[in-house]
Amino acid sequence: MNEVLHQFLEKHPRAAFVDLVLPDLNGIARGKRIPVDMLAKAFGAGVNLPASIFALDITGATVDATGLVWETGDADHLCRCVPETLQPMPWRSVPSAQILLTMDDHGSGFFADPRAIAQRAVARMKAMGMRPQVAFELEFYLYGLEDGRPRPLAPGGFPDEDTQVYDLDSLDRQQAFFDALHSACASQGLPLEGTVAEYAPGQFEVNLHYRHDALRAADDAWFLKRLVKGVAQAQGCCATFMAKPYPALAGSGMHVHVSLADGQGNNVFARQPAVLRHALGGLLNTLPEGVALFAPHANSYRRFQTASYAPTMPCWGENNRTAALRIPSSEPDALRIEHRFAGADANPYLVLAAILEGIAFGIEAAMEPPPPISGNAYASAEGGPAALPGRWEEALAALAVGERLRPRLGMDFVDVYCAVKQQEMARLAAAYHPLEYGWYLDRA
Repeated sequence: MNEVLHQFLEKHPRAAFVDLVLPDLNGIARGKRIPVDMLAKAFGAGVNLPASIFALDITGATVDATGLVWETGDADHLCRCVPETLQPMPWRSVPSAQILLTMDDHGSGFFADPRAIAQRAVARMKAMGMRPQVAFELEFYLYGLEDGRPRPLAPGGFPDEDTQVYDLDSLDRQQAFFDALHSACASQGLPLEGTVAEYAPGQFEVNLHYRHDALRAADDAWFLKRLVKGVAQAQGCCATFMAKPYPALAGSGMHVHVSLADGQGNNVFARQPAVLRHALGGLLNTLPEGVALFAPHANSYRRFQTASYAPTMPCWGENNRTAALRIPSSEPDALRIEHRFAGADANPYLVLAAILEGIAFGIEAAMEPPPPISGNAYASAEGGPAALPGRWEEALAALAVGERLRPRLGMDFVDVYCAVKQQEMARLAAAYHPLEYGWYLDRA
């Protein structure tokens, strides 16, 4: 028996079921649930799952245009367990576990598997002699339902729409949830570093400690999203990572902190300022193509508003939260880039891949960034850098024909991703909005 599996079963002898999880393009958990006594077989022989998992849209509908369904006979591919990701699911009433799968395509990883794409991006950086060190921050809302609509949740009812940013009492009012979350993170080995009450009522941010292994940092972020939702459900409420669930309240972001270490563990950005500049240049240069990955849904684009703390233009700044790329105040050994563009609704594997490929592109091309933004980046937008794609269709078009990020992520992957998103966009456009009846039924 695999040693990781043996140690896990000794520590969790009551575990009855295991989720074998293959995250799809939208980061949704797909796969199989098996009895725990079948896990040893899965560890050894792997698990067969169809590549059409990566042809599913946000609703689970198959996207024929991906070429991953009928043209292949909806064939199975071998998926391997990722041993270091085996962990309990403490929110479930029946003792259970989960483990990530990666689709293995002759040992190289399937071209449309988001985790495999992130793994290749990490490998590219390592081949350049640099190890990316990464930490994720995720914002989310706790909510309940009132008249069938989501409302920010607070004990005893729904709060007024007051700003609660950094309010410790707001954390106390959700003590049961956060106590359960902290305990669950500890049992899963997620490096929870801190929790913050965010700008809107019912909105919070969870910070994860950085990992020397960037791929594990993305695993942490993916597991955290599933955990937050599971703990909320167990506490009798709901959690959402939707980018902009409420028109008048703050959106939710996914902030990614990245530094590079050399072979001796030294911070490359601190020791080689030119590498930091080139990394910033590459990230800004590839950002227009990456928008479709950082903002993957129709709702994602509602988050980008002036004076919203969501960036709206490709710029960088030192200790400046209005910029897309921020250099936080830190000691030299902690010098890093905070990438603030992605929404909390994004797939952390694709976000990591796009960021690392942007950094690698900038370093390889010795790309210099523009001067840093000083003060309010929103006020500097006029006459500044070219605007980023501001609509879903514009972002997908930029990715589909991109010449920088697209080849690095894989043209076949980009074709599949864009096909999935084009179907989502078409289905959403074809849906009738209630206002259509309200405006036109009696007046037309």
